[in-house]
Amino acid sequence: MYSTLAITNSKKSGRIIGTHQKLDKIAFKIVQKKLPTGVKFPDIKTILLFEGMGGPDGLKRKSPGKDEPMHFIIPGNDDGKLIKMIKDHQYNLRKALEKGDDIRAAFEAAWMAHAVTDGLTPAHHFPLEETQKELMTEKEFVKVFGIPIKGIMHGRNSLETLRNNWLYWGSNGYMSKHIGFEYGVALTLTALPTAKVMPKISDEEFKNPRIEESFYNSFEKVAALNMYDKFRHNGWTTDLAFETRDILLPEIIKAIALCWLASLPRTKGKNESK
Repeated sequence: MYSTLAITNSKKSGRIIGTHQKLDKIAFKIVQKKLPTGVKFPDIKTILLFEGMGGPDGLKRKSPGKDEPMHFIIPGNDDGKLIKMIKDHQYNLRKALEKGDDIRAAFEAAWMAHAVTDGLTPAHHFPLEETQKELMTEKEFVKVFGIPIKGIMHGRNSLETLRNNWLYWGSNGYMSKHIGFEYGVALTLTALPTAKVMPKISDEEFKNPRIEESFYNSFEKVAALNMYDKFRHNGWTTDLAFETRDILLPEIIKAIALCWLASLPRTKGKNESK
């Protein structure tokens, strides 16, 4: 969802405060330095074509409620859907790289990175999807600046309808909190130079990166902080900003880079990355 914080419907979407795009750019710099000789990876400009309106968030804007990729993972109650989605992108990315299909490879790289980023974002560790199902109807939409979004949540009567919408969109509502947390992360990243969020990755981690290990190692570190629970109770604090700078953003960048590297075509003598 971070990419929606960029310029709406612009060809330059993401160049100013598109958080997904910024994270991808930093991860790409890491991957560039670790590519094996003779292995080609799509350039970052092509990858970013599939973020913003060309990415999962764009799909939600263009056709809300239809085939939306849900990037939620609940600590302690992981249903395995997100990691399966990431591994599907891995399979498709590897095949595209083997065929030399730069466009398909860029698409898979971008959508994989988006899923990894959302999955490591504390706001996505809250069961918002279940809350939506409880409060929303799939038939009702409103338009904001011409973009259809899920909006009106009908109850059995006008009072229940008002209650449902306040729970979701009110000043302390589920979606309002979700968006508020992501804006805090976006603004934190915008104010920081790349060096401040560059992760430390050991040679051993680079040697044979694996999708599940790389993702879940970062997931466990982030989930242990309970950042979203603290935000819901206390709002955006200095401590949260420091945790975002020192742990959250570096872990997201690290996971993107390692998941991309784990998707490279296999070479002789290299163990299979999973």
